[in-house]
Amino acid sequence: MAGSVRGTLIGWFAAALLLVGVGALVGAFIAQRPGAESAALQLRSDRVAQSLARSEFEAQLQAAQSRIEQAQSEVVIERAARAELEKTLSDSQRDLGRLRDHIAFYEQLLPPGPQGAIDLRAVDIALQGRALSYRVLLMRSGKPGERFNGRLEFVALGRQKNKEVTLILSALQSTSPTLVAGKDAQEKIVSPDASTELFKLDFEQFQRVQGMLAVPAGFEPQSVTVRVLDGDIVLASRRVDL
Repeated sequence: MAGSVRGTLIGWFAAALLLVGVGALVGAFIAQRPGAESAALQLRSDRVAQSLARSEFEAQLQAAQSRIEQAQSEVVIERAARAELEKTLSDSQRDLGRLRDHIAFYEQLLPPGPQGAIDLRAVDIALQGRALSYRVLLMRSGKPGERFNGRLEFVALGRQKNKEVTLILSALQSTSPTLVAGKDAQEKIVSPDASTELFKLDFEQFQRVQGMLAVPAGFEPQSVTVRVLDGDIVLASRRVDL
């Protein structure tokens, strides 16, 4: 009986100890649970913060990449514009060099003498039937200045009715550029006033004039003197023998 009671007490005591242990474990689990939830919440917060930080970093990286691409595009455009400007400058310098060469060439052609002096650089006069063709090149010495305004005059020396005479020739013009009755177009002598207009000079450095001169009937020209006039003053002259 005593042994049975003892065994019973021992069983109850063991059961009590087991309950106490289980209670302790449950208490410990309950005591530790709030800490685990806090850690989990902290972990989730950290993950959210990291995700936000990564998104912000990626946005900043994308913005920086866009700025880099824009800067590279601007550099390409600037280089292209610079290359175009350099080409334009090179072409302008080349054109300027050619113009300087032309100026130097024409300055070499200018006759020596006082500034603005007039010179008959070339004179060509030839008989063509009953008329005289003429080509004249006039130039001024020195660099460009004021324009020269004057006129040409053609003085012919020849024979008429077995006499030596001197005549001032007038210009010759065709009345029509077409054929009349199967013959060449009629020609007329321009009046002295009209010849003055045709022989008018107006240039700065050089002028080339050409045309036809009328030869009076019965007159045989032997030479023609070309004169450059400023009013009644002869500035230059040249004689051409025919």
